[in-house]
Amino acid sequence: MDESRESDGWVSARHLQHIVARGESAGLGMAALLQQAGLHRGQLADSTGSIPVSALEQLLDHASQHYRDPLLGLHLASNIQPATFGVIGHLVQTCDRFSDVLDTLTRYNGLLSNIGTTSLNTAPGQVQVCWQCHVGGPLFQRHAREYVIGAFVTLVRLLLPDQPDVPLAVHFPHDRPDGEQTLANYQALFRCAVYFRQDTLPENSACVVLPARLLRQRLPHSDASLREILEQHARTELAQRAAVQTPRTLTGDVQHLISRALPHQSPGRDNIAAQLGLSGRTLHRRLASQGTSYQALLDDARLQRARELLTTTRTTHAEIAEALGFGSAQSFMRWFRRHTGVRPSDLTQLSDNADSNTPDTNKGTPKNAR
Repeated sequence: MDESRESDGWVSARHLQHIVARGESAGLGMAALLQQAGLHRGQLADSTGSIPVSALEQLLDHASQHYRDPLLGLHLASNIQPATFGVIGHLVQTCDRFSDVLDTLTRYNGLLSNIGTTSLNTAPGQVQVCWQCHVGGPLFQRHAREYVIGAFVTLVRLLLPDQPDVPLAVHFPHDRPDGEQTLANYQALFRCAVYFRQDTLPENSACVVLPARLLRQRLPHSDASLREILEQHARTELAQRAAVQTPRTLTGDVQHLISRALPHQSPGRDNIAAQLGLSGRTLHRRLASQGTSYQALLDDARLQRARELLTTTRTTHAEIAEALGFGSAQSFMRWFRRHTGVRPSDLTQLSDNADSNTPDTNKGTPKNAR
């Protein structure tokens, strides 16, 4: 199994479109840079497509070497337009309040990339919008943070042009850059206090501080009917993207193999590892690096299967115990109660009560004793 899949990341092709357009307008040789990164112009044609982070990282690295711009991400964000964000950019313009904008950006972030997560933190009179990058090297993460935070601030100003105190402050986790001119670039975009090396932030996170009153601010061009149409489109696009582009992971592979084996046997760790071309110890180590274990994944699958059998079939406790690999019905019942806090018979009773409220066409067939 290719372990590199576990860290695969992607960004929407819309971002590459923006990078290329901005680079060409600045007179950069984008064709050569695309070729060096293993990309081609055909990838710009499909706005719903995605670009591997590894390729984008190479593109930014080559651009930094050739054109000596330490603030590529920041400069790319300075003239962002709502259309760059696709349906999300159009959707936020139909929102009624700014709080709806934040909810929309968070909920549909999966249309733009899978490389980071957004979180909101409130303080007296303030709301902090934080973005945490999860992939790439230090240089890529810095460019990504400055691009995302800069694009967010630019978008907010487009949506609320009459708000002079947006934002109140910006925080970055990386070091303060050298040179007054470089610092002036941050001021030119953010027009507020910009802080660096903020160790109080979550790891690799950047943060925009906004006045809390902004959450109640109404947008000038809200449109409930259009928003409903765009929401449906966004949900459909998100589902399609998830179905096609969700990268396989080791955890997912193990869960799939366990679930496939459980109807017939309780699969052992070494057996599952062998199917993945790994030793049992290697599987243990790699799952631990993802914050889980084989036993935890097996327990999850067993619980799911046990609940299904208890609530939808007439299978006895002894039969369930055997199917899930327990030595006896008693050991299964103790295990079930330890993991759920209830007895297996409690689920059975709930199922029986539900059945009693449903017309029974098979009254002559009693359930087996459990």
